[in-house]
Amino acid sequence: MKLDMQQRTNVTSGSLKRTKVEFEANAVSFYAQVTGLAKDKIRYPMREISSNAWDECKGNFEVHLPTELNPIFRVRDYGPGMSDDTMQQVYGKLYASTKRTDNGKVGGWGLGSKSPFSYLITDNGAGTYNVTSYHDGWMRSYVMSLSDGGELIMDTMIEMPTTEPSGLEVSFAVRREDIYDFHQAARDVLWGFNPRPTIFPAIEWDEPIIQSQGEYWTTYKHSSVPFYGPHVRMGCAIYPFDLSQIRSSGFLSENDCVLFEAPIGSLKVTLSREQIAYSDGTKATLTELVQAYESAFITQLQDKVDASENLFAANQACHDMCVGLGETREARMRNAVTWRGHRLSTTLSVPGAKLCTLPDGWHHFDKFEGGSVRSSWPRDAKIVMEHTPRYSLSRFAMANLVGEKILWVRCKRADRATVLHHLGNPEVIDLDAFKVPVEKVLGKLVRKRKTIEILEEGQLRSTTQHVDLADGGYFVEQAPAPYSRRRRGEYFRLTPHGSGVRLYDMDTLIKLCVKFGFIDPGTTVLVKQPGQEVPDNWTMLGPELIDQLKDKVDLTEQTGLKDKTLSNLDYRLKGIAKLAVWERAPEDLKEFKADLDALIEVLKQNKVEETDSDRAIDALASLGVHTDTPAVVCPIRVIDQKWTDICDEYPLMRNIIGGLSQYGDNVNVRDNLNHYFELLCRPPLADESASSEHIELDQAA
Repeated sequence: MKLDMQQRTNVTSGSLKRTKVEFEANAVSFYAQVTGLAKDKIRYPMREISSNAWDECKGNFEVHLPTELNPIFRVRDYGPGMSDDTMQQVYGKLYASTKRTDNGKVGGWGLGSKSPFSYLITDNGAGTYNVTSYHDGWMRSYVMSLSDGGELIMDTMIEMPTTEPSGLEVSFAVRREDIYDFHQAARDVLWGFNPRPTIFPAIEWDEPIIQSQGEYWTTYKHSSVPFYGPHVRMGCAIYPFDLSQIRSSGFLSENDCVLFEAPIGSLKVTLSREQIAYSDGTKATLTELVQAYESAFITQLQDKVDASENLFAANQACHDMCVGLGETREARMRNAVTWRGHRLSTTLSVPGAKLCTLPDGWHHFDKFEGGSVRSSWPRDAKIVMEHTPRYSLSRFAMANLVGEKILWVRCKRADRATVLHHLGNPEVIDLDAFKVPVEKVLGKLVRKRKTIEILEEGQLRSTTQHVDLADGGYFVEQAPAPYSRRRRGEYFRLTPHGSGVRLYDMDTLIKLCVKFGFIDPGTTVLVKQPGQEVPDNWTMLGPELIDQLKDKVDLTEQTGLKDKTLSNLDYRLKGIAKLAVWERAPEDLKEFKADLDALIEVLKQNKVEETDSDRAIDALASLGVHTDTPAVVCPIRVIDQKWTDICDEYPLMRNIIGGLSQYGDNVNVRDNLNHYFELLCRPPLADESASSEHIELDQAA
């Protein structure tokens, strides 16, 4: 890489004496250049050696990571290799480089070849590393080390003919405690190489998730790449950069996972090449990249918005592309682009209209519920407009719209054009165009009445239709909404003296009855108004269902361990069961342990699942019918009481078991309990009375 070292003109005059400052080659200066400048002693040599290999063969090289069986880090490239003269020039001198006239290569400082010393020099001494060159049919092996005085030494060890492919190999031993860190460093350092080398053992990288991409930049989803925040790649090396060092509009954030591509030589880096050196030229390059990124991002965003088929899809496209920017910058982008002259927003604001949404699969509604609508929600919905709110559900049915995803718009006819404009002039269905026929029927018993239709699988739909009272059937009674002056939805009474339930809650009951076969889909239920008389051939729905639901109740399922699993047992009792010391315990404690083990086995096999009997009991409860379940004793309560009685009889048990941990090591508890059991089972002494033995043993323990 061209380092762009400028020629300087000395303007000093009239000096008495001029001394040229020279670089003294000694142990101190060498230490400062090869290890003192490096912050990360593992990633620095890995990046430098791998970058040198990348410079020579652009991916045609191997990186062998250290393992427990072979703790050696090795890089072997298949480039031209080096002659002995070149080796003496490059490896035998500091700051010697053959790359300073070539912007096709990332090296140039002349220190990367010595970078292994940054890892090998420690407080306890310095290691050596090996360099082997395969060049023009010759293999030459060199050992790089430090003299007793700390100076760099290169020893030529082997020179012999070879048939090996040309190239260079650099290797050094790795301390075993650092093997894992080398593997982690390889994931970070080698990810940015394009193309990547062949790595042994192979690294499985997750496929990065690209959110957007331009000519010199790519934005990634966080956690899908091994870096965070804005980075720039020059050649094969990736560097983070500080936004405070450059001029920026504020669009790019330090949290944005963006990778920029900079030409080799356009950025200056520090001597260790671990960070960017913010020279004037470097700042100018980064500023240009960031400005181009913002401009390209807005251009791409505008293109995606323009390609949207309607205003709602345009809002969704804007959100999808800006989702990682945060609310503030997303709002800024919404102001920067338009769809056919329309501003983008997060919610629909339509003057002169009320909006209501009906999701996929709807079957009924109580009334029009106007509210806020997300601007992207209707992108795949049908737009329905209506002025007159009469017979709306019947009109939806006539238009075959029941169950469709609907944006329901209500406005005055005079405001229709304005409302359509604010919605982006989408294709709409005029609900007012569907005229609900009013049938003229004879007879006093046939008239329009409110009903509830039972659809497939028990879904309910409230509707109005002609009903002949002579036909008979089921009915429910309209009930007032409880605890509210305002009517929030409709309530229905299913039994003569029951409380009102909402259609939504009634839906759950009817679905269960349809599943049990108590009522057929397609049944129409009459909604009787309070005080209205109906013929005797009409039966109230609730009492008909109660008797059938009672037949589904199986009280034998209501056992003491119903819906109980091992998680319901106290963790201390589970811990007690695991302590392998009970063979020394008194007989009554052994009996307790046997009961505990048996209960644990039952709980392990127990499953928590809702039966048809459970569902029937819940359904009866919704109808105000209480089911008398048998009084059963829970075995978990029984075992808890037994444990309490044992602790009363053996006071130290509570203290010993109190040290049990739910997750930790319980060795001390086991040992203390084992010792306590030995004391309890010790034969009584000749002068001791049996009545005082437990007390004295507890005191002694």
